[in-house]
Amino acid sequence: TSERTGKTSHPIPTCATGALLPEENLREEIRNIVKKNKNIQRNTNGNLSWISKIQVNQPAVLRRAQQIQARRTVKKEWQAAWLLKAVTFIDLTTLSGDDTSSNVQRLCYKAKYPIREDLLKALNMHDKGITTAAVCVYPARVCDAVKALKAAGCSLPVASVATGFPAGQTHLKTRLEEIRLAVEDGATEIDVVINRTLVLTGQWEALYDEIRQFRKACGEAHLKTILATGELGSLTNVYKASMIAMMAGQRFLGCKTVTQVAE
Repeated sequence: TSERTGKTSHPIPTCATGALLPEENLREEIRNIVKKNKNIQRNTNGNLSWISKIQVNQPAVLRRAQQIQARRTVKKEWQAAWLLKAVTFIDLTTLSGDDTSSNVQRLCYKAKYPIREDLLKALNMHDKGITTAAVCVYPARVCDAVKALKAAGCSLPVASVATGFPAGQTHLKTRLEEIRLAVEDGATEIDVVINRTLVLTGQWEALYDEIRQFRKACGEAHLKTILATGELGSLTNVYKASMIAMMAGQRFLGCKTVTQVAE
């Protein structure tokens, strides 16, 4: 089932031969991560002193990343099947200064029909209800997205960025109110950015407290914490910030804002 909606997620795409994609290993890894997250919260009990002792072996991490990149990728029908599955994980997003209700409406239509019908028929996937995972907009456009999806007869979740996205350089009260307003307007997921200053200056307890407050302000809405890893200075800081977020109850981490160039 989908954690966002509580409903059955998209059926697992099949290749042309009809075989199921081998994703049970991935699901097992996710279950292990969730279990580890719960153990972290239980065992630390708010004690953050050990965070300062964390070190990351950057050369080893880079070597491992290179090994992963060098692996052979799946081809032909298996590649098509995995790409289809990837589409169902996308938060289709518009975060532009010139966003209007009309382009949000177009975004929602694209989220409901992300792939051309003729391509889906060629893959024998036209009756599988392939959509994106959600649409993501600025808080001021949440109402537009909710209205457009309702008009389209679509129950896709609406995600909203918040907390002074993308920089996070606004007062905490303002960031919390932005979360609450987005939820009131119908957002079912809130994508927050952390205050990178707290990471760069080692204020781990303050970061923990802020994320806890973000979680509380979301109420029943899901919370995603975006770390903006390209602005954290080091892999050690990335690791520490990730651990702090998990200790604060976070189960959904993002690496970068859409405004950051991929590294």
